[in-house]
Amino acid sequence: DDSSQSLNRRLRCTQVRFFLQRTASPEVVAALCDRKPLTAVKIVAPLAEAGDPHAFNVLGFLSQGGSCDARTPLTAASREILVSLARRNGAVSATVQRLDALLAEEQSGPTPDELEACRQSVSELKKLRPGLLRQFTNTLGRSEKTLRGENELDVEIEYERKMLVHGDAQGAENLATELLQKDTPASQAEAVTLLREAARTSPSAKTQLALCLLKGCPTPAPDPTEARQLLTDAALAGDYFALRTLAGSADPGDFGLDPNFPASERYAWGQFFQRLNQEGCLGSASYSTWATSGESLGRQNLLAMSPAEAAVAQARAAALLAARLNKTRALLGCD
Repeated sequence: DDSSQSLNRRLRCTQVRFFLQRTASPEVVAALCDRKPLTAVKIVAPLAEAGDPHAFNVLGFLSQGGSCDARTPLTAASREILVSLARRNGAVSATVQRLDALLAEEQSGPTPDELEACRQSVSELKKLRPGLLRQFTNTLGRSEKTLRGENELDVEIEYERKMLVHGDAQGAENLATELLQKDTPASQAEAVTLLREAARTSPSAKTQLALCLLKGCPTPAPDPTEARQLLTDAALAGDYFALRTLAGSADPGDFGLDPNFPASERYAWGQFFQRLNQEGCLGSASYSTWATSGESLGRQNLLAMSPAEAAVAQARAAALLAARLNKTRALLGCD
């Protein structure tokens, strides 16, 4: 029905925003929301040819890793298993119906437009590859043969450093991710500096900085107070990993959350996370996971608390939802 189609479109839109973040223009996002990826290819292909790295990233997303004709639609049996799992785990009737409508779309497989957009994106990337390789070697001032004999991560870090443009939060975050993979005190310190700058405008940079601080980089002493504030700000801006962290289990290894985070806060953020999923604001993958396993978690968490703790948790959840849910929905483009 119309409501299911509307939800499916919203799930597509929010999934696209999750993967492409700040690299896609509103026009590209709108085309992908409407399952018109060929329109998106026509917009980004000339930009990629002109050297726009964000456009190149969109082509990579549309190319599906080059496996355009190998994509396997969801089977009828898998669809039935997931719907049954949702029922068994306590999903309400409306959630089951919406999940089934989403899975029906996945079962139908890619449209001809989507398949052709994938093929054209693969073709565009092949055309661009020699020029990108020349740019890569020219920027680093060494031949491809020389670079192949060097440490791959160090080469990537050097290239990202040289290509970083002041004010490009996504570029700074990408470089910080590579520096954290290197995992030395110097690289961690540089990553934190980059993330602090990127966090001025990027919710995902706030989250990455918070998780770094919780683990104690670049020094052994973590700072849970600052990290919690960063995670809260990122979650209110709609960052999925910040939301998932604050709503996570008591396990301190769950997304790096410190074990002293109050249960009432965890419950409140769990309800916030649930409402965003319920309304399709966090993408199709998150919705499917939530619908099949997540609806009953809040009730289970309440049962693990004393009556007084449960009352505090419910009051905190109600206050958080009332004060911030609509603002976060708007930031996610979930209307």
